Amino acid sequence: MIDDDFDFDQPVTRIPQHANSTKQLGNQILKQAEQYLTSMGSASHAQFVSKLRQLATQEPYFDLLADQIEFESDVPIANDALNLLYFWKMASEKETELADFALLDLIEKDYFQNELLTAVDALQIGENLAQHRQVIEQCLKMYQQECYAGCVTVLYGQVEGILTEALAERGYLKLNQTKYIDVYKIVPGLKGHEVKGLWHKVKVATDINPYFMELQALKMDNSSSVTATRHNIVHGSDLGHFSRERSFVLFIWLFAMISFITTVKK
Repeated sequence: MIDDDFDFDQPVTRIPQHANSTKQLGNQILKQAEQYLTSMGSASHAQFVSKLRQLATQEPYFDLLADQIEFESDVPIANDALNLLYFWKMASEKETELADFALLDLIEKDYFQNELLTAVDALQIGENLAQHRQVIEQCLKMYQQECYAGCVTVLYGQVEGILTEALAERGYLKLNQTKYIDVYKIVPGLKGHEVKGLWHKVKVATDINPYFMELQALKMDNSSSVTATRHNIVHGSDLGHFSRERSFVLFIWLFAMISFITTVKK
């Protein structure tokens, strides 16, 4: 849980002796997706946006993705939208009838699963990597078997768990008994620099790469009508989002988060 008295408007700061290691890391996947977006023909672009709008009737987050892709803006396109575009580019190369292709079927395709598991294998997160891979493989099976309650719940846990272990492996978090400590005092206002929730870990990750904050899955629980459900889902009080659509979005979020971690050197 997040402390009620924590000031989320405070800036993220790093102690001076570690400042030289701060850098924004590039991501080849995002660059490829941006290039694909600019090269899409008007018909292909409209077709993809239309598919997203149709899915938004069941999962409002698809409207946010569609807005990112449809409308030009000076603001950088969100991380998760670019990762989705990366896979849509792959689908356009693999599927013979793209107009009839059901976007939600993407997760069941070999090329998606191979790309996801290859990214998992590239992680450097310590001794639990093999177990994380097995859990993600089980999520892929649950998706195919339409067991969305299990799929959604476990994927939310994997997003936070992998991020936590990655930050600990790279020395940003340190386990003190049962609590993680913010080693470089990046997040202001923490009692004893004790990291108590996902949002604090996101603040640490954002210090490594500010673009990481664009990943919607990791924003604070009440930051939008979509992400507000995360806490309630994993704690069992929200039963209305165990769907194929939410599972799909979580797989994209998971891949985006893993792709970010693989760019961070130990």
